[in-house]
Amino acid sequence: MLHIRKAKETDRNHVALCIAEAFEKDFSILCKDNQKVADAMAAGLNMEKFYVADRKGTIAGVLAISDCNGRAARAEKASLKKHFGFFKGMIGTFVLKEEFEKQLEYPITTGYLEFVAVRKKYRKQGIATAMIQESMLLTKYQDFVLDVTDINTNAIKCYTRIGFEEFKRIPEKHGKQKGFNEKIFMRYCRK
Repeated sequence: MLHIRKAKETDRNHVALCIAEAFEKDFSILCKDNQKVADAMAAGLNMEKFYVADRKGTIAGVLAISDCNGRAARAEKASLKKHFGFFKGMIGTFVLKEEFEKQLEYPITTGYLEFVAVRKKYRKQGIATAMIQESMLLTKYQDFVLDVTDINTNAIKCYTRIGFEEFKRIPEKHGKQKGFNEKIFMRYCRK
């Protein structure tokens, strides 16, 4: 049985590991060890923004819903340097600060989905769909926005099935290095 709920402080390390595993390709330039990435990220997570898919006491997936008043994660320089070393920690801080902490330009009525992640052994079981749908019901937002890379076709299909529609594409400045060409922005409006 799958239970979607607000994350608790005691979920912090499991949430970080789920994110590290789901985005391992993105983090691999800094570190290929998912546990080390999770340890580096955990301190910067704003747990109040996270929801988890709990399957019999195990975190199968996570997502965060942020808004213009604050994001779900920040780049914690001390933690990144501790786990990645000085040089990679500083690079990580610079890169992740831009990605994680950029101010959202949406109205307060818009929730921004980020860090949608499902552990490898639980993928292709409808967990992301259930997690997105149920967590949106637990919020006050009138509409929701997310972004996804153009190469993440499984996620795009999932979001489209839920009812998200594309409204903008932004070419990626360093696409060749990052492995994708553009970010696709999608919106869902409550009926």
